[in-house]
Amino acid sequence: MTRKQWYQRRVRGSIARAMEYPTLPSLFAEDEFSAMGLRKYPIRRKINSNMYSDFDGTLLRELEHIDSTVTVLSTFNNGGHEMLYKNQYRAAPATGENSFIVNIGKLVDDLIDIKVPSVRHSVAEVDFD
Repeated sequence: MTRKQWYQRRVRGSIARAMEYPTLPSLFAEDEFSAMGLRKYPIRRKINSNMYSDFDGTLLRELEHIDSTVTVLSTFNNGGHEMLYKNQYRAAPATGENSFIVNIGKLVDDLIDIKVPSVRHSVAEVDFD
């Protein structure tokens, strides 16, 4: 187990105890890789050429997925972030220094009975500027 995984599990356990919700950690079994959003995407050095969407065949930079919890992110003014809405991938707005995107994950969806649905999203490959 990596240090990152250790911290993620401890945080989930603490939240579960505070909420008196002992089965909470089991909700992360399928999508643990995105459970706490402790990721740093690598700097792009070349165009990806071998990862395609299962949904529509689009060339991707990051695979399609649904986050586990809540992810707050910035695109740093880069395009390519797409969200599935009404059976179609749509471009998310590029965010800069004073804005961000919040992806609602499966855990939140499960906890609040789909009142705010989780969103499948991906990052389409885009040309270098």
